[in-house]
Amino acid sequence: MSHVVWLDGSVVEPDSAALPITDPGVRWGDGLFETMRAEHGAVPLLERHLARLGASISALGLDPAPSADQVRVAVQEVLALVDDGVHRVRVTVTARPTLLVEATEHAGGQATALAVASLRGTWFPGEEIREHKTLSYAGHRLAHRRAMAAGADHALLLDSQGSLGESDAANVFVVTAGTLATPPIDGILGGVTRDVLIEAAATEGIPVQVRPVAEPEWRACDEMFLSNGLTGVTAVVTIDGTPVGNGTPGPITERLRRAFARGPQQAPGA
Repeated sequence: MSHVVWLDGSVVEPDSAALPITDPGVRWGDGLFETMRAEHGAVPLLERHLARLGASISALGLDPAPSADQVRVAVQEVLALVDDGVHRVRVTVTARPTLLVEATEHAGGQATALAVASLRGTWFPGEEIREHKTLSYAGHRLAHRRAMAAGADHALLLDSQGSLGESDAANVFVVTAGTLATPPIDGILGGVTRDVLIEAAATEGIPVQVRPVAEPEWRACDEMFLSNGLTGVTAVVTIDGTPVGNGTPGPITERLRRAFARGPQQAPGA
């Protein structure tokens, strides 16, 4: 099977899966989700995703909510039914409590290079709710549509001064003079892949800094890449139509892409 849906205790037909209008996720967008990459029937970073989900459930006071054990079992049941290969696994939880797990085939090759459009005034430092992957995702979806309308693949979300936050669907890293930098968690989502890459950079001997990144720096950076749980590391080669570096994926981006593909347990020296 290439599309499996598990809802509140059992596998259901995708076309008949439904939530009641009284579910807080339906009524208010009050819930959380995780998107994960599954390969050959397993999610390599499942425990990290469960830890982030659990921390957000506690921080937002979602009660009652599905437990980590319940989510883990549901994911395993779904993955036992999918075809071999790469799948997108989405877990949705609300305080009904609702637990929805969906696996769909991740078809096609991964993009190796992206164009982004910068959108000032779309990142709001200090907004703690944005540090959780809530179902209230309209702002990110709007930013993505605006980027697509500008001929780009993704949006860079910036504060009112042009400082770098995240993209519409990923964390952002820049490389300047051999040093890797990424913004701190301040009104942006702390990505599981982001954490793994920071660890991988240290293992690879790449200097890494978690700090604010102002517009002059990211505009002039040597490399930029996006990271998320489904696609891993993807180079950004143009910003607002202007090439990043020489307009091709850079050497540090490629090193970290390979390190991430090996997995955190297989990085050199680990």
